[in-house]
Amino acid sequence: MGRPSWDDYFMEIADAVAKRSTCLRRRVGAIIVRDKRILATGYNGALTGLIHCEKVGCIREKKNIPSGQMQEVCRGLHAEQNALLFAAANGVNIKNATIYCTHQPCILCAK
Repeated sequence: MGRPSWDDYFMEIADAVAKRSTCLRRRVGAIIVRDKRILATGYNGALTGLIHCEKVGCIREKKNIPSGQMQEVCRGLHAEQNALLFAAANGVNIKNATIYCTHQPCILCAK
């Protein structure tokens, strides 16, 4: 049975974070970790204060926009972006940290 590796452990937590997603197309979770400690988490969905897609529907679905195209049309942010914004808003230093994400990042998040 054994204990999971640190990578497996953090990926399982990222999977749990993804369950908070409000995106109708894909649930994504991300966590930022340094020295085996979680610094920040994020999931994809609308910004704080905006109406979530799960309540009003997905603009991208309504316009039949394929995945990976015209991302600016989406009202939500990616999980990686939300984790970074959380860290920045709370003064959390993420230098030399690792981000674990449940899905392959888009080209912008990968940068």
